Amino acid sequence: MLQFTMQDIFIFVKQKEEDALPLFQVWALIRKMLLSTALLFILLSLGGCSRLQTSIEDLMSPPVLTQEQAEIRDALSAVSGENDIKYKYPQNGQYRSSFIFYDIDSDGSEEALVFYQSASKGDSTWINILDRSEEGKWISVCETPAPDTTANIDFVSFEHLLDSDSVSLVIGWEDSRNSKTVLAYSYTGQRLLPIFEREYSEIAITDLDSNGSTDLVLFTQQAQSTLVFLACRTDSGFETVDSYTLSRGIVSFDSIQQGKTLSGSNALFLDSTVDLYETPFQITDVISAKPIEGSSPVLVNLLDNETVSLSQNTLRPAQNLFCRDIDEDGMIEIPTVSPLPGYESVLDEDSVFMITYNLVSSNFQFVPRLSGVINPQHRYMIAFPERWLNTVTVSVQPENGEWTFFAYTGDLQDTSTPLLKIRVYSAKDYHDKFDSDYFQLIGQKGLFEYYAYIPSSQSELAITKQELTEEMFFFLD
Repeated sequence: MLQFTMQDIFIFVKQKEEDALPLFQVWALIRKMLLSTALLFILLSLGGCSRLQTSIEDLMSPPVLTQEQAEIRDALSAVSGENDIKYKYPQNGQYRSSFIFYDIDSDGSEEALVFYQSASKGDSTWINILDRSEEGKWISVCETPAPDTTANIDFVSFEHLLDSDSVSLVIGWEDSRNSKTVLAYSYTGQRLLPIFEREYSEIAITDLDSNGSTDLVLFTQQAQSTLVFLACRTDSGFETVDSYTLSRGIVSFDSIQQGKTLSGSNALFLDSTVDLYETPFQITDVISAKPIEGSSPVLVNLLDNETVSLSQNTLRPAQNLFCRDIDEDGMIEIPTVSPLPGYESVLDEDSVFMITYNLVSSNFQFVPRLSGVINPQHRYMIAFPERWLNTVTVSVQPENGEWTFFAYTGDLQDTSTPLLKIRVYSAKDYHDKFDSDYFQLIGQKGLFEYYAYIPSSQSELAITKQELTEEMFFFLD
């Protein structure tokens, strides 16, 4: 069978270039080659060599159910009285399937949870729990509707909310108005019993008060503020025990990470976007729960309290600079920004700024752990060695995106002491042979290759390739 590979086409183009054939004629010939190959493939397919799918129904047909899923489908059909079942699935979270298998009653074998709609039951989404009979067949043992007839599923989670022995089913529901409600269920005696319900904009599931049981932390957006609610186990069951108000309206919740502070307490590191003078900025809050002897824990913001006000110090341009365990020591660091030498403000759109990742000490102070610059487009960081701090700055060449690190002498135009140049190429990009003599590959991610040039220098600020690759350069994501 006649066919052309990309290598064949590349060789063909090179040959025609050597023949000095005009470029438009070269591409005309390539087009004929590709059309000929495609036509021959179609003719052979129609002749019986292979089946050519031509209908949209064939191309868009759903995946075939496994035997187990088919048995569950048949059991649902028996319950609903019809075969036309529309499956629903969670949009977020760990479980993204209409068929979820989990040992929800802790009997040693998994049950099946299925979310579905059927014409006979209107627009409601239903939760159906199926278990195996003594004969090994799937049978429906429990069914309950969503709290709203138009509800979609945000997430599904299985948690120990009440005790370490029983499993609670936690489901986030979203209605047609994009309003979200979390419901926690206890599964007892083949019945789903609601034990907690509350609206939320964003939710975190974690042991915030470090007492060994799982808590729910719910964030609710308002126009000028954001409410935070803590729900946890109490003597009365599972309920909301405290609330806290963030004195800012949040446009979007960008990142919520669970982690440890420098003092070892559990906390939620919240990175969110806020609007200041119609300009988006990111800001960080650190939410923890303070244990109270003989009473329920209370929410505290470790960056804003009666002692300090540090959240404003985390304001930064919206470039997706999130809290992270930057040095992989098990604790979460918080980013703050400041102008590099030669730049007046981090608010200038052409500014390159210093990012410092900090821990929060027990007396509510920032403890710097790592400083450097981040390329927001290509998501890499150059960590500054101690000798570079306040002495080295960066310039960016718009034409090729090259970042040049040089000793600052008081003038951003004076790059007479270059220390490092970084370029990023797509693997498909043309590489200038002259550049290849100087720039060396230091990393690769996806379709992109990262090259560095370290000029020879007698400066005390000079670095080595080993220092760059082992201590300074790394990817963020």
